[in-house]
Order: sequence, then C-alpha cells, then structure tokens
Amino acid sequence: MLFSIITPSLNQGPWLEENLASVRNAGGNVEHIVIDGGSTDDTVDILRRQNSATWISEPDTGQTDAINKGLRRSTGDILGYLCADDFLETDALRLVADAFLADSSRQVVFGDAWFLEGESGWKRRKSAGKFTSDRLRRGNFLLQPAVFWRRSVYEHFGEFDPRLQFCMDHEYWLRIGPYTRWHHLAVPLATCRLHGGAKTSRALTTAWQEAATMQARYGIFLRPRLEALWMRCGGQTYYGMKRALFSQLGRHRRSR
Repeated sequence: MLFSIITPSLNQGPWLEENLASVRNAGGNVEHIVIDGGSTDDTVDILRRQNSATWISEPDTGQTDAINKGLRRSTGDILGYLCADDFLETDALRLVADAFLADSSRQVVFGDAWFLEGESGWKRRKSAGKFTSDRLRRGNFLLQPAVFWRRSVYEHFGEFDPRLQFCMDHEYWLRIGPYTRWHHLAVPLATCRLHGGAKTSRALTTAWQEAATMQARYGIFLRPRLEALWMRCGGQTYYGMKRALFSQLGRHRRSR
C-alpha cells in the first residue's frame, strides 16, 4: 500500500525539515510530494539537501492550487496532505495502513491530533470522535492532517475546490461525507502547529467568512453566519489573545 502525502509550502523553511522527517518516520510506504509556491527563504535549499521527497518550486495561485498540483502528480493508493508547518506522528501511516487493510470497505481513515502551541512545546490533544455527516454539518471537527482517503475517492469526487483558500478541506469532507465510509482511529496521527504566522491565523475574519459562504452551498446558513459575525466583531482579537496566553502557559510548563 503506497501513500501519497502532499505538502503545500510557501516560505515555510523554519518548519520544513521537521515536516520532511516526520513523513520519513511515519512508518509507511510513502511518496512525499512538496509543492512550493516559489519561496524566497531557505525552503529550496532545504529541499535540495534532502532525498526523501520529490518537489517543485514555482508560482501558484495559493494553497489549494498547490494541493491539487500534488494530487495530480501522485500515484499512491492512499492520499493525504500535510501543511509544511505540521507534522505526522511516529508510525502514523503504519496505523492508517493497518486500518485500511483490515476492512476494504473503509474509504476514509481519520484520527485524533495534537495542537502544538507555537514554539512553546506544549501539545494539547484534540479528539475527533465518531464521524457522521450530520455532525460535520454542525462544524468541522476533523483534524485535516490526520485524514487519509483512498485514491478511488479522489477519482470519483475530484480535486479540492480551487475557489477556496481556507476551508477547502471542510468543503471536501462535506462533499464526500454522505457517500463514503469513514473509520476513526482514537490515537493522535499528526500535530497541528498553532502560530501567529500561519495563514489562517493572519486572516481569521476572511477565513470564517469564506467558510460561511461555502457552507451555504450545502444548506447550512445560521450558525456559520453568526460565527463569521462574531469574528468580525471581536473574534480575531480573542483568538490572538488566546494564542499568546496558551503559548505563555506552554513555556511555563516546559520551564518547570
């Protein structure tokens, strides 16, 4: 069973080496494809030094375009994408492969994940819980780097929506959810790094407005609109303060 892991990247040099190492150590037969959007930091130097991933570096129209480019180049039986500032846990792909091999009717396997608070070293576990389409319509509870799907899903449902730059994963899950069989692994498969330089952190108001517009396509109206309104009125400040507080708590925990 071959995994194809796509990593979209743009000026993510500070975290890229950890990302590359995590895929190497994830325990699976894997092709790692890095699609860089023309970075001006040390990303290309890092990619030239390593020999575990194939890569290109050229301008693109954003993260979704990069993911779709990688998917078109992929050859694996199982697909997933891992942003350059996130990383897989040791043996994560081995666990996912075992889950797919245990039941050929499983089309999507997903797990829990850790949230890493900046550079503090504090990792908080986020449990995804059981998948249902109704639950997904109430909010995106899935941890994107811990979701993996069969190539047959990609071949049937196509690529991520290139019009979306923040909630393309949520839209894809809504698109495929009612028609595919999902299996939850109650173990952390990946770590999501939370930091001020992340794309979503820099544009929370825009991200939540995009999410509200996207969900309206699926007949989900009130809750996403209220969330987008909250973000415009004060949510951006709230989440900025929360990140700063949690990062400080993490540094305090590490120093004890």
